[in-house]
Amino acid sequence: MDDTRAYHARRGIMPAMRVLALLAVLASCVASASEPALSSFASLPADPAPPELVRGNHYWISNEDHLELFHDAVKDKGGLYIGVGSDQNYLLGAWARAELLVLMDFDQSIVDLHRVYRVLFQKAETPEAFLRLWSQESKPEVRRLIEEGYPDKKERAPVLRAYGIARWAVERRLHRVVEQMKKAALPCFLVDADEYAHIRRLYQEDKVFMVRGDLTAQRSVRAIGQAAVQAGKKVGVLYLSNAEQYFPYDARYRSNIRELPLDESSVVVRTSGQRGITHVKGTYYHYNTQSGTSFLAWLEDAKTRSVLAMLRYAPDTAKVHGLSWLDTGPDEAREAMKQKLLAKRQAKKEKSRSRRTRGEAVK
Repeated sequence: MDDTRAYHARRGIMPAMRVLALLAVLASCVASASEPALSSFASLPADPAPPELVRGNHYWISNEDHLELFHDAVKDKGGLYIGVGSDQNYLLGAWARAELLVLMDFDQSIVDLHRVYRVLFQKAETPEAFLRLWSQESKPEVRRLIEEGYPDKKERAPVLRAYGIARWAVERRLHRVVEQMKKAALPCFLVDADEYAHIRRLYQEDKVFMVRGDLTAQRSVRAIGQAAVQAGKKVGVLYLSNAEQYFPYDARYRSNIRELPLDESSVVVRTSGQRGITHVKGTYYHYNTQSGTSFLAWLEDAKTRSVLAMLRYAPDTAKVHGLSWLDTGPDEAREAMKQKLLAKRQAKKEKSRSRRTRGEAVK
């Protein structure tokens, strides 16, 4: 021991560098201790595979081409993000600055595709590098990354299959999203370094969880709700895509949604291709955003047997035809619709009376 170290040892004084190192370790321990346990998310039970897929298709990519309409609703919501489908979840999750992502789909192939996304996010340090990995030229590299990321052959095989089938469609879709968000003048994880880094960090910190989950089944959604409560997380964003148009609001679905920690700060975002409601011009879909408390209130209403029965009472925003916002319960919404129809009827009567008056004046 040199003279300086001996002096510090005798005096009980720790050198500054050792103090700083110890403080760093202590800070790390405190941070780890304050992070809620996420083990329940890591072991979410899968729901049984559906007897058949919608139209027999794997929906490898989203066909919702106006996701910019959800930006203001989901921005900086934080908390837990729960979403169905594929690429759209990364765009919305980054905007929301989600603390955790739970990605679910009743099609196991889409879950396998998210496992491809996982290895590419972990490998690519920038959005540009990420997009390059989806190119035709990068196929040998990506196959090697998948083999390294999933050493178990049984687990690796469906991931390779998903990549082999979906790669070209995903590449085309991602470049289309870049153009759409550029046109909308909004940040995008495929271009913006901060947006991309947020999703990549969630993967690096093991805060992205994937499960074959069915919104109407008995296991996954309920388990997600229980894991969220255990971890002390509120749902920031619940993204349902257009899934609800394919099933009724039965007891199981109502019960599943009630298991999720939704409140007035939560937002539910969905699309619907059904008739009887407005659609954004030139698209298949109506886009709807709804507060968590509003959704729970509608699910308590026995008359609300489907998403269409609810969306008929969701007024379009002044901003975009085909984009609605719903933050009230069924009684208030129905009364508002009643008053609107009465006002419209009264205006029609006034117009008719005015025409008759003008006609009598001409005579």
